[in-house]
Amino acid sequence: MLLSLARSASLYGLAMAAVAARRTAARICLYLVIVVLALVGLGFLTAAAFLALAQALGAVYASLIVGCVYLVAALVALLVAQMRRRRW
Repeated sequence: MLLSLARSASLYGLAMAAVAARRTAARICLYLVIVVLALVGLGFLTAAAFLALAQALGAVYASLIVGCVYLVAALVALLVAQMRRRRW
């Protein structure tokens, strides 16, 4: 009787783990789709900004401005990551 109860409990635990794994996989896939769409949107916004700047200032200055904006964004992200790591 006790062995049967233990077996049922372990099977229930396995079933719950499978459900949790399936939900986690679905959530990861959803976030992956969101990231891909956001990156595509960022690419189009970058292209639009570059074209507008190139028309106003020329291609060389537009490239410098867009490159510097991405470099500053990367440095800010690096600083935020460093601050979080020190806090933990």
